[in-house]
Amino acid sequence: MKILYSAFTAHPYSGSEAQCGWAWPYAMRSYHDVFLLTRNENKSDIEKYLRENNITNIKVFYHDIPKFLNIYGKTGKLYFPYYILWQATVKYTIKKLHKKYQFDYIQHITLGDFRIIGSAYKANTKFIFGPVGGAQITPEVFEPYIKKHKKSEIVRQLINKSTKYNIFYRHALNRADLILAANRETLNYLSSLVRDKSKCRLLTENGIMESKICTPSFITKEKNDTVNILWAGRFIYRKGLKFLLETLSLVKSNRSFKLLLVGNGPEEDSLKKLASELGIEDKVIFYGRIPYTKMKELYLSSDFFVFPSLRETTGTVLFEAMSNGLPVISFNQNGADLLINEKCGIKVNINQPLDDIKNSFAAAIKQLIENDELRLSLGKNAYQRICDSFTWQHKCETFEEKFLKEI
Repeated sequence: MKILYSAFTAHPYSGSEAQCGWAWPYAMRSYHDVFLLTRNENKSDIEKYLRENNITNIKVFYHDIPKFLNIYGKTGKLYFPYYILWQATVKYTIKKLHKKYQFDYIQHITLGDFRIIGSAYKANTKFIFGPVGGAQITPEVFEPYIKKHKKSEIVRQLINKSTKYNIFYRHALNRADLILAANRETLNYLSSLVRDKSKCRLLTENGIMESKICTPSFITKEKNDTVNILWAGRFIYRKGLKFLLETLSLVKSNRSFKLLLVGNGPEEDSLKKLASELGIEDKVIFYGRIPYTKMKELYLSSDFFVFPSLRETTGTVLFEAMSNGLPVISFNQNGADLLINEKCGIKVNINQPLDDIKNSFAAAIKQLIENDELRLSLGKNAYQRICDSFTWQHKCETFEEKFLKEI
């Protein structure tokens, strides 16, 4: 069978959403004739990867909006409007390609945002939308951490809610043959908009390449006197770093520990200031952005991972951390709630007052700092869970057997 993947962003050397855009066709090429339609921006890297790895069973096509309209390409701004314009114009390229190749399926994979469905559903073939996320909202209990961003949060929620009343969106959604939601929040939202609820299914948007899974830290790493707690990502408010620092200040342990923060962003200076005000600056190391090879070293030298995002579809970094044998402490919401279970991490219940959430998160951190046996056991299970259920090979096998053959 022939599958066309529509991916606004796809990059073989990148992570996050661009990696999703590349990994789907890369992994599914073992099962079907695979075609990828993406932007011109990453063409040189894609062609280089195909050439250097002698990959001939992915046909890649490129589409972009006219240069005079591409403000993002000139300034790096207005990314989402750029995406909307790309989706509005890509339908002509899809129509042309479908006429030539007669695809059996067309699957939209990136951007993984449920609000923009595009027009690929109009092609005379089966259409798969997703996996997509975005319907998750910041819980009210975290109101103190979004005060400065309340306006943008309200606008986002209004845009999300408006899709319920957009008859064109609902029509397009109901035309899809399969709708894949990356978390339960998005699944529940999309299910409420379609007549046939059975076409809405749950599937995380991301995975990890088997080539990136190596001997995990619990095998190669010796126990150190200082326990390293790792976090990585963008320093933006919804990542919950202010909550994390406040929680860390509550952790009292006789054992030495450090919080390693990897990344950068607009919140960096205020977070450094907060660490100082809380008197924990000696326990927090700001690494800034680092190359992937260095990141791998940090995974292997760390003891567990913390994921305090106020809202997040899933988080590529979770797959990477767990594949390196790190147990995770997170909230019981969004994609993390699907990925992590009691055998490979600790999920803190957010259905309680904020002070109780902080105390529960702090207690979980302290427990993993002081209990080597538990930490190592959870780490082994985290590694095994990724190997068993969340490699791209396994993901595609599941997709093939449980989803694709049913539509």
